Amino acid sequence: MKNIRLRVFCLLAALAIAASLLTGCGSKNAVNTVDFEAAASQRGFIIEDGSKFFGAYDYIKQATLVAPEDQAYQIEFYELNDSAFAKSFFESNKNRFIMMKGGEAEETNDSGSNYDIYKLENYGRFMMVERIDNTVIYVNSTDSSYKQAIEDFLSDINY
Repeated sequence: MKNIRLRVFCLLAALAIAASLLTGCGSKNAVNTVDFEAAASQRGFIIEDGSKFFGAYDYIKQATLVAPEDQAYQIEFYELNDSAFAKSFFESNKNRFIMMKGGEAEETNDSGSNYDIYKLENYGRFMMVERIDNTVIYVNSTDSSYKQAIEDFLSDINY
């Protein structure tokens, strides 16, 4: 009887440890507007407060638009009221990209406990929308050759 209890206890302990290890996986840390703008400034990007373009949308707390000096592409950063609004914003933009898809397309989908990512390369364009908690990154580049530069910037800020 003691042997069975010990086995059950060991099994439950192993399951608890495995669950605690897996809980940390599948999540990301969001950056805030200040950190996003600071990283863009360090790269010499042009930074514009995009909130004025979204005044009618009370669920958008802040919007920041950044672009390299040559304005070859733009990265949009949104801070929304909460993660539910961010999730809806993500889904809406993802669906917009999917509607534009045609022919040969390369898609990436990923999600975790607090994030969603959708990337699409199609007809020489690179489009992506990524959500972490209550923040969203949006890119709709007309030239997919900037994909690596965009992804490098997002990687540098751990987004």
